[in-house]
Amino acid sequence: MSEPREQQLRQWPEGRELKAEESIELSCVACQTRWRIQDRLRGFRLRCACGAWLSIPAKAPDHAVAALPAGIPDPEMPVTINASRSQLDRRGMIMMPGDERDGDVIYTEIPVNAPMAPGSMRRASNTNRQRWNNRTTLEFALLMAALLTPQIVVWLLTAGQEFELLLPFASLASGTLVALVIGWAGPYGTVGIRLARPTFFVEAAAIAAVSVGAATLYAKGLEAVLPAADEGMTSLVQKLGLPAALFVIAATPAMLEELIFRGMLQGRLMALFGRFQGLFVTAAAFAIVHGAPAVLPIHLSLGLYLGWLRERSNSLLPCMLMHFLYNGALVWLET
Repeated sequence: MSEPREQQLRQWPEGRELKAEESIELSCVACQTRWRIQDRLRGFRLRCACGAWLSIPAKAPDHAVAALPAGIPDPEMPVTINASRSQLDRRGMIMMPGDERDGDVIYTEIPVNAPMAPGSMRRASNTNRQRWNNRTTLEFALLMAALLTPQIVVWLLTAGQEFELLLPFASLASGTLVALVIGWAGPYGTVGIRLARPTFFVEAAAIAAVSVGAATLYAKGLEAVLPAADEGMTSLVQKLGLPAALFVIAATPAMLEELIFRGMLQGRLMALFGRFQGLFVTAAAFAIVHGAPAVLPIHLSLGLYLGWLRERSNSLLPCMLMHFLYNGALVWLET
């Protein structure tokens, strides 16, 4: 005997069982079908199998959500999610319904906290894109401030004297502040904290070794033109000692910079501009922020590879490993 219509329960997205703490439940007034919907889809809407629309509220509802007859648009409804086909990519990011080639423009408001897939914002209206541009700029500015402010404060407090000795404490403070900003900002910074296939970690280690060799040869050539170019790293390692230098120069940047660039920034820029453009702009920002024009080609190449590794592995962890091994090898070579 079939289950009564009022007891039917469907879930979106399909494919795995949603836990109560990661989902919300809505009822279709038109057909009484109950829906369990992933919590990250708040602010969107879903089309029930009967053709009626369900609005997924930004906050948990106190009652069933009314449905509109199929074909009647509601200008106050958020972005449409059609239950007839998947709207999440392999990373769990939200893809816009429809086809970019059909020329449709999404005028309804797209939440700035929604984890949008690469290229999904290219069909968004100018208003939506402006909001996303503003949010991207704000997040990046806050993350850079969180990363650099402790070091600036230490420099000012010490008047530049024995500044290096306090860098481990500044690194701890930077990590705390970056974590707070990422916790506030949304999903892009944390969605990549997941395991990847072992082959990606092996690849990351191999590319780190090759990159160290290339960077060493580049540095040798650079020293012939700028003899004092490498003195900063040497002095820092000598003052801190190997363990502290590895923490400040290798471990902290590997974690924080990957969260900031390959996590937060790359995720948003890819949503705005597409996969290739977002990856390149992120790599350029990564190179420029390091503030070393003489080694800009090295940092740009590393940024491009790390972004590509992030996309293929669907994880930030291989990127963190490669970053740590590369920086750590450069520190070790200075001892």
